[in-house]
Amino acid sequence: MEELIQGLDGPRTAQQELFYDLENAAAVIGWSVVELTALAACGRTPSEAVALMKMCELLTAQQEKIGRYAGEVKEQRIIRSETV
Repeated sequence: MEELIQGLDGPRTAQQELFYDLENAAAVIGWSVVELTALAACGRTPSEAVALMKMCELLTAQQEKIGRYAGEVKEQRIIRSETV
């Protein structure tokens, strides 16, 4: 177990920054979907509710894509050599 926690006290690598940035973006999108779904359910007009639900569908698709990218970064299939 000790070998798994080596090097956690230093600055993040570019790879780690990319992973955490993608994870954070996916989390923000997920939170947005929850909030938009709640708005759609709160007595909006039918056309507003449909528009909000369509936004939720599009955001969910993007969240899944970003989640896959984060997984590829974690598996080191996507490599970032420097921080931006």
